[in-house]
Amino acid sequence: MNTRHRHLAPWCLGLLLACVTGTAIALSVVGCGGDPPPNGEDPVTADDFNLPPGPPIFQDVTKGTGVDWTYRNGEKKEHLAIIESLGGGVGLFDFDNDGLLDLFVVGGGDFEKTDEQLGRRPKNTKECEHLLRTTDRSCKIFGYPCKLYKNLGNWKFKDVTDQVLKLDGPWFYSHGCAVGDFDCDGWPDLLVTGWGRVALFHNEPNPKDPTKRILVDVTKKAGLTCNTWSSSAGFADLDGDGYPDLYICCYGDWSWKKHPVCSYDGSTPDVCPPKQFHGLKHKLFLNNKDGTFTDVSETVEVLVTPKDEKKDVEVMKGLRPGGEEASKGLGVLIADLNQDGKPDIYVANDTVNNFLYFNLSRPGRLKFAEKGFESGTAVDDRGGPNGSMGLDLADYDGCGLPSIFVTNYEGEKHALYHNDWKPGVTFDRHFFSYRSNPTRIAALGQTYVGWGTGFVDLEHRGWEDLVIVNGHAIHRPQGKGVTVAQRPVLLRNEGDGTFKDWSRSGGDYFFDNDKPKVYRSRGLALGDIDNDGKVDAVVTHINTPPVAILRNKAETGGNHWLGIELRGEKNRDVVGARMSLKVGERTQWRFTKGGGSYLSARDPRQVFGLGKADKVGTITVVWPNRKEQKWEGLAVDGYYRLTQGKKDAEPLYGAKK
Repeated sequence: MNTRHRHLAPWCLGLLLACVTGTAIALSVVGCGGDPPPNGEDPVTADDFNLPPGPPIFQDVTKGTGVDWTYRNGEKKEHLAIIESLGGGVGLFDFDNDGLLDLFVVGGGDFEKTDEQLGRRPKNTKECEHLLRTTDRSCKIFGYPCKLYKNLGNWKFKDVTDQVLKLDGPWFYSHGCAVGDFDCDGWPDLLVTGWGRVALFHNEPNPKDPTKRILVDVTKKAGLTCNTWSSSAGFADLDGDGYPDLYICCYGDWSWKKHPVCSYDGSTPDVCPPKQFHGLKHKLFLNNKDGTFTDVSETVEVLVTPKDEKKDVEVMKGLRPGGEEASKGLGVLIADLNQDGKPDIYVANDTVNNFLYFNLSRPGRLKFAEKGFESGTAVDDRGGPNGSMGLDLADYDGCGLPSIFVTNYEGEKHALYHNDWKPGVTFDRHFFSYRSNPTRIAALGQTYVGWGTGFVDLEHRGWEDLVIVNGHAIHRPQGKGVTVAQRPVLLRNEGDGTFKDWSRSGGDYFFDNDKPKVYRSRGLALGDIDNDGKVDAVVTHINTPPVAILRNKAETGGNHWLGIELRGEKNRDVVGARMSLKVGERTQWRFTKGGGSYLSARDPRQVFGLGKADKVGTITVVWPNRKEQKWEGLAVDGYYRLTQGKKDAEPLYGAKK
């Protein structure tokens, strides 16, 4: 049963809503395909999908790192509020520019009182209206601190939160993080999202010791007013002026006055589905290039397909509106999808159509065309919207273009949208094709609720694999074979346009003596924590266990690699840049991205797997302004910094000078 597309037994829908009958009321499944087939009846079978165990890819090294923080959602207070289901993310970024990725862990939040302390909930619909009129069932929502850990090297971290992270006021109930240099000073800044507000931290010298850095809350100073319920976010220079703008996903209109009592079996209370709430309009902020932002969510020009067939185009003021069947944003990914030098915005929404904003902006003026449905990326292969959460993109099949991957809810296939753009095609004819079946991703089944995800070449073979972390959003799922805690998944890119389940080789975090290990996971950040060229992973969970730090120990069989860090001229934002690298007879592509995964921020560096090649050909970078640069003769097995306008590559960690 696809519970995300159904009403439960909604006994009370809030202070202003009428009571309904006591039995469960089912919504018809959105889309033309009816109920999805149960696991095992998908057109793609899993008969030969699972790979046999091999040498472990990851080693769980959490215990020895000094990191012991976990995301807490307050569910012990037994409110069964939907705010508890989103979870929290994690960020990998080098806040002090010492060459080592530091770790930021989102804290979450709690409630001042338990559900019982707020007064008895109604037992049946006859009591509903009376209790809503006579009982104030609300309490203060507060936040747990987020944590910042400095990477000391050798897989050791130090908690520097109190010394570095300077929040103005108390912590709020937090969900996600995003990283971007919003003032182009060469130092990464940090954004934290959550319930009721966001926090923007500017990276600046410590006044007590200018050789050290601190992250100072400048939210009010920057004009970043966002007193709504925000989830994922992404920085990118959308108008081409060099300074990164900001897109923030907003979720639903839950509140204590709209806090339904719901059930999936007709009697047992549980967290309500998003169908019970209206989606909120998302937020878009224009960077003013002076340390401040302007909220253009209501004024930005957006072209949409007109309802009147006689019109060629309809101009809408503001982003797509929220509503009962709109918005509910959980993930955002920003990258150049059509090689015009302008980063486009793709948004994962929960149970409603996803958005695709093609970028038509120019300096100082943002303008988009929202073509999610027309492009084929808003819904699945049966025309129905999914419960979408996590995002990433990559050239998974060697076509030279970034295709979009989306993690979805139980009863739905994870979606792979292949980018079918060709040179000369305009945005109104830019289509994607749904490839979950032919790539065999559909063979994974539909018992998972997927969250954080990312493409990564784990063995330096030259093909990017997929990592997915899972965990249910409710407490008592009804689907056959569906559990609350769920195993993480590795999908190996076979290099022929297909993937296979590689999880048995994941290591001790994935399997224990051939028995899958399960978690209530949410955030995933990928990054090379020890600069050895192998991309590691950090995963967050709800309440327990603490954040997991997974070291990539893959046996690469002597395969080589090349790592690239891009830097814009005068520290201009580089989201939207693309790179190609000639390796033997193949050309590999990488794309710089804003946002991605779920509530998390990954290492911005790109790692090319080279296979057995010990020499590489030309590496070409096309910057967001469409200017092209080439570098020759870079040595393998090291990182280089490529700076826009500079002729020579700068050797970094392990690279030969």
